[in-house]
Amino acid sequence: MDNIIAPKLKKGDTIGFLSVAGVIDDFSRLENAKNFFENLGYKVIISQTASKKKNYLCADDSSRADALNDFFEDKSINAIVACRGGYGAIRILDKLDYETIRNNPKIFCGYSDITALQLMIYKKTGLVTYNAPMAYTDFGEDIDTCTKESFFKTLEQGSEEIYLDDSKVFYGGVSSGILWGGNLSTVQSLCGLDFIPDKKFIFVTEDVNEPVYKIDKMFTQLLNIKQFKNNLAGIVLGDFSGLDDTAYFQDLIKELSCYLKIPVMSGLKFGHEPKKLTFPIGIEAVLDTNLSKLCFKM
Repeated sequence: MDNIIAPKLKKGDTIGFLSVAGVIDDFSRLENAKNFFENLGYKVIISQTASKKKNYLCADDSSRADALNDFFEDKSINAIVACRGGYGAIRILDKLDYETIRNNPKIFCGYSDITALQLMIYKKTGLVTYNAPMAYTDFGEDIDTCTKESFFKTLEQGSEEIYLDDSKVFYGGVSSGILWGGNLSTVQSLCGLDFIPDKKFIFVTEDVNEPVYKIDKMFTQLLNIKQFKNNLAGIVLGDFSGLDDTAYFQDLIKELSCYLKIPVMSGLKFGHEPKKLTFPIGIEAVLDTNLSKLCFKM
C-alpha cells in the first residue's frame, strides 16, 4: 500500500481537538489550548466527546468512534490533534471507517494511547500520522518552547531529519525502513490484530512508569511475532520515564541489541516528558548511529 501524506498545516486552517480516550477533567485547559491556536491564526473545533464522561473514558465507544470518523469526513477540518491519551483507543479500532479516513487524508497528531489509532490507520490506509503533543495534555498548559517549535516546523514545513541528543549507541550501523511505533505498552496491546507493517521498519518507542521486567515482557512478546522480528530494521528509544531500575533497563537494551544485531540507540526526545519532538509515523527513514541522526524521505 502506498503512503498517503496529508497537506501541510497553514495559517487559517481549522484544527479539530479530538477526545477519544481518557476523561477531560479540566475543560479550561482545552479552552487554553483553543485560545493558543486561535491567537496564532488557526480555527479550532472541539469534539463533543470532550465534555462527556463514561467511567474512566471520555464517552462510550460508539460516540468516540463517531467523533473520529466525523472529523475525518468533515471537509472543513484540516488537521486533528488528540486531546489526551490515557486508555480507550483499542476499544474503537473495529468501529473506525478506514475508507473515509483514506479518502480524506489530514494531519493526525497524538501519542501515548493514541498510538493504537495511528498504527491501525497506517496499516489500513497508508496515511502518515504524527507523533506530536496533544491539546489537553501539552497545549493546555505552558508548553515547552522546543516542543512548540518542533510541532509547527514539522507540520507547516515538513521534516527532513532529526538529530538524537544525548544519544547512546547500543549497536551501531545504518538501517532504513519506515519510521513506526510509539508507546510500547499500547503497541503491545495490539497483539492479536493485523497491525505490523508489511515492510521493513525502524521501531521508535517510549513508555512511562513501567518496571523493567514489564518492558522486557513487552519487547519479548513483540519479538515472538515472526513478522515483527523479520521486518524490524532498527530501534530508536525515546523517554522511558519513571523506571524502577535504570541499570536493569540498560542491561535489557544491551541484551536485545546483541541478540538482534541491528542498529539500536537512544536519544529521541519523545514520550511523556514536557519536551517532545514532532515526527511522522509511516514515512521512509534512515537511521545512522554514527551521525546520531534520523533522515526522512518525504
